[in-house]
Order: sequence, then structure tokens, then C-alpha cells
Amino acid sequence: MSTATINPSTTSVAEGPDARSEVKAKRFGSETVISTVILIAIGIFFLAPLLWLFFASVDANASARLQWPEFTLKNFTEAASADNMRALLNSAYISVVATLVATIPATMAAYTFSRHHIPWKGPMLLFILMLSGVPVSIMIIPLYEQFLTLNLLSLIPAAIFLGVTSLPFEIWMIKNFIDSVPSELEEAARLEGANTMHVLLRVITPVALPGIAAAAIFGFINAWGNFLVPLVLIPATDQAPAPVALYGFFGGQMVRFGPIAAYSLIYSVPILILYLAMSRLFRGGFSLGGAIRG
Repeated sequence: MSTATINPSTTSVAEGPDARSEVKAKRFGSETVISTVILIAIGIFFLAPLLWLFFASVDANASARLQWPEFTLKNFTEAASADNMRALLNSAYISVVATLVATIPATMAAYTFSRHHIPWKGPMLLFILMLSGVPVSIMIIPLYEQFLTLNLLSLIPAAIFLGVTSLPFEIWMIKNFIDSVPSELEEAARLEGANTMHVLLRVITPVALPGIAAAAIFGFINAWGNFLVPLVLIPATDQAPAPVALYGFFGGQMVRFGPIAAYSLIYSVPILILYLAMSRLFRGGFSLGGAIRG
């Protein structure tokens, strides 16, 4: 009787984990296959335009189709003309100005929202977040009329406006990082006689630097890739940025796909350099080392 009682329990102990592991392996296998197929489909969906971009840039007979190229460097020679390189410098100038206009005030405003008691802070932050979602295109006509009336249709005013459009989202982003900075660091700095500006520059900014850098990258890319605002607010051809110059490759009856692909690759190089330069900040993550050294 005892033997009959022991044997089933022994069998369940021995066979139970194996059965569960087999079921888990089957489930894991099916989930892996499905997720892999979905990821491959998404990867192909994004890889095809990139392949076309690389192939068309060196194809003497580039077209809208993805095809094996007839190798040539003529597309890059045409894309790297003096006017197109000047447009690239204009884009860099616009993006740097817009980034500074957005990131510096956003850091100060984010610190104020994070560390000080402000009446109606919650509704104000929600309003700021709502402003970050307002599309610029709905304001472009009255904006053009205002710029025309004030004689501001040029490079710098357009860059400043692009910086202002990034300001609401950067405030929200940087504030979330500053909220994570321990208040003890700020209190210790104030006990040593540091004023608000010293606390912001020597304590808060070094610790929240990854978040500030992420916000700055957002502002830079927002200005770098913007097409509508420079097209409308910068009528001078010698001040046109790269997106407007890229649009010039589209003719009335003919589209030059090869130079478009070549210039698009050149146009993407500064963004890749920016990400590589900033990558060490993100690899380090959130650290207290900067504040301790300060």
C-alpha cells in the first residue's frame, strides 16, 4: 500500500518538470518563430528604401525601382556642388542656432518647474506638453505674414523660430531628468554658499547632462530635417538649407534620382556624426560623478 502511494508521487515529481519544460519549449518556439517573422518583415520594409538609397547613389541609370547599379560617382559629384554644400552649411547654421535657442532656456525653465513651487504648475506643464504637439503647418500662413511685415524673412529669424518650436518638448524632457537629481546635492551646494545659477551650472547640469543632450539632439534634428519653415520663411536662394536644395532635384518633367540619393546620403552624415559624438553620454547614463567633481 505504501509502495503504491509512493510510486505515483515519484512519477509526478520525475515527469512533471519535464512535461512543463516541453510545453514551455513548444510555446517559446512558436512565439520565437512568430516574432522573428514579424521582425524580418519590418526589417525588410525599412531596409528596402535604404538599399535603394545606396544603390541609386552610385547608379548611372537610377530610377524609382530597386535595381543593381551601373556604377558611377557622377551622382556624388553633382550632389557635392558648391551651391549644395552651401545649403548644407546653412542647415548646420540653422540647426545650431535653433538648438541653442531651445536647449538653454528649456534647461532653465525645466529647473524652475522641477525645484520651485509655482502656482498652477500642473496645468502649465500640461499646456506646455500640448504646445509640443501643435503642427507648425497650421501656423505657416499667418507666420509668413508676420515675418513679411517685420522684414524678418531671412536665415536667423527662421532658425530662432525653429528653436522656439522645440522649446515645449525640451522643457518637458529635461524636467523629467532634473526631477531624478537628488535634492541633497543641491542642498549641500547651497550650504556652501552657491547661488541658483551656480547650482544649475555645477550641480544640476552635470548630473542631468544625458537628458539635456537628448533634448538638444531632438532640437537639432527638428531643425535639421524641417522643410516647410525654411521654404516659406527664407526666400533667398543663397540662404536655403539642405532640404530645400534637395527639393531642387525634382524637375518639372524629370526627377534626378541618382543625385537625390547621393545628396540624401551626404545630408545624413552630420546626424550620424552627432549620434556617434553623443553616444558616450548615453552609454554612461545617469551618473553623479559630474556633480561630485563639481
